[in-house]
Amino acid sequence: MYKQLFNHIKKLSPEYPEEDLNNLVRYFEFKKVSKGDILLEAGKICRNGYYVVEGCFRYFITNSEGVQFNTQFSFEDWWIGDMQGLVNNIPSKISIEAIEDSTLIAISANDYNYLLQNSHSFATFKQRLRARAYESRIDHSIEFHESAETRYANLLSKTPFIAQRVPQYHIASYLSITPESLSRLRKKISS
Repeated sequence: MYKQLFNHIKKLSPEYPEEDLNNLVRYFEFKKVSKGDILLEAGKICRNGYYVVEGCFRYFITNSEGVQFNTQFSFEDWWIGDMQGLVNNIPSKISIEAIEDSTLIAISANDYNYLLQNSHSFATFKQRLRARAYESRIDHSIEFHESAETRYANLLSKTPFIAQRVPQYHIASYLSITPESLSRLRKKISS
């Protein structure tokens, strides 16, 4: 299963030396989580970063009235966790829940920070990964000002499988619309 992680790293950092890749194994471990498990809870310090081998997750915030709002979904070949909290040892502002039974490859905060400081290859890879994540967040911020129909169409174009894997009420929350509005959008798009 490390092969999937190594392919992911090589895709973003083709120059990553094979020997350095093989040495990464000692810093990672496999973790299984069940559907509904909370991987990270807002207010807690993120102790691990995770690479998703198999599964689906949602990032969410909870407002003062206890209402949850989804901010992101993550699938196979994505990294999850609160990187700001992981690096700076501060409480997370978000929570992460498994939407499906999932398999992850975990790295502890200590090992993550050690690799950032002591492996030029890993630091370069993570810098590229952060830049890609930043671009994605900017795109999401821009899309947020589009119509609900445009936001949903964009979501489907980026993740066409999402409607089969993520409950509709979670997708509606992510789009900042009601489940009923999402149902109408789905009918409109499919006709």
